[in-house]
Amino acid sequence: MDKISKIKMVDSFVKKYSLDLENRMTANSVAKYTANMGFTVVKIIDGQNNEFIGQVRLTNRLDLTSEKTKGTIYIEMEGLFAGPKSLGKEEFEKKLKVEGATMLNHSARAYIIANTALSNMPTISTPIIDYDNFFDSIDKKKNFKLITNDNKNKESDEEE
Repeated sequence: MDKISKIKMVDSFVKKYSLDLENRMTANSVAKYTANMGFTVVKIIDGQNNEFIGQVRLTNRLDLTSEKTKGTIYIEMEGLFAGPKSLGKEEFEKKLKVEGATMLNHSARAYIIANTALSNMPTISTPIIDYDNFFDSIDKKKNFKLITNDNKNKESDEEE
């Protein structure tokens, strides 16, 4: 069997999802959002075949506003990733943060896009995140960052 050159996702699932609106938000409404993103390495264990297995959690809370209503979308995803022990535990954890978060974020984005489109409300498309930059610019202990689609396109750190 060939050696694994980088981490791979072996499983992922949506642990929690909610869409809570005060009242109807129609598809032609203009919706703005502020997103509070979070990421946690839950655990890393020794797996089979000389691999590490890492469990991670990605959360995204979007506070929505439109002209006539407001609401919240919350999604929490978990994923399992495998990578070679030859990376070392510290390097594997770094890869979990960047590559694992990226892979889970793509799944979370697709889930939010599909659910909002199927709900006949404005389709919410969150940005693709550069997780190298994300982890360099956030509170290292909390792993949270605020993102908005407001015209100002501001990004700021936030404590929970």
